[in-house]
Amino acid sequence: MDSRISFYIKLCFFCFTFLFSVSISFAQVQDFGGGGFGGGGGSSGGGSATNRLNQTARIGFKSGIMKWKSHLIYSTTNPTQIEIPGEVWTIGYTQGAGDYDYSYSDYSESAGYTTNSQTINFTATEINGRYYFGNSFNIPFGYAIYKVTYPDWNFSGVTYDIDYTITQLNYGIGNEWTADWGGYFGIDWYQTGTVLSEDISVTHKSGTETGTTLSEANKTATDIKAFTGMFIITYGFGF
Repeated sequence: MDSRISFYIKLCFFCFTFLFSVSISFAQVQDFGGGGFGGGGGSSGGGSATNRLNQTARIGFKSGIMKWKSHLIYSTTNPTQIEIPGEVWTIGYTQGAGDYDYSYSDYSESAGYTTNSQTINFTATEINGRYYFGNSFNIPFGYAIYKVTYPDWNFSGVTYDIDYTITQLNYGIGNEWTADWGGYFGIDWYQTGTVLSEDISVTHKSGTETGTTLSEANKTATDIKAFTGMFIITYGFGF
């Protein structure tokens, strides 16, 4: 492994550990709702748990702050979420769509090895929940359907449409603070998942198909594993 890559991995791990430890310590002594983010001081609010309990519904957004290291689905689709908050539990629905550009190596006998550019279409649909330990620290979890489409994907002069659908059980750790005036802000420090099912559809569009091109098309879809990421941001407003 390149020494620079090893250094960056160690640095990210250290920052993640430090931020997570600080967030837990901070959550024990000061709450986002009762004592901060416009909460009005130490005794003016009841804390995030009470503020969630006093809300009927809330609407917000989810995103990744670092595309190279954050959750690819969220940093690409920036989905909208509608939730029913509570003191201990929050449940909600999330949906979004977006495009992601990447490059891959191609090979043909006439041109040799070349680099192709490809746009991938992502669609995310989730049923989510959170279980809170106190005011802010929580365990996010949910059932997700992620659709990944490669339109006009080309290899060795053969073009395919590739559609890949994955269902995934998500789970992670995070902090979320709710202010007295209704706003909320959260960071899921780490989220991963378990693949429950997957479906691949490869449609030949043009060119002379061979066993190699078909195999490569199927392999491209299955290169995507369970979506995982760090530093997932959630924010919005409740009423």
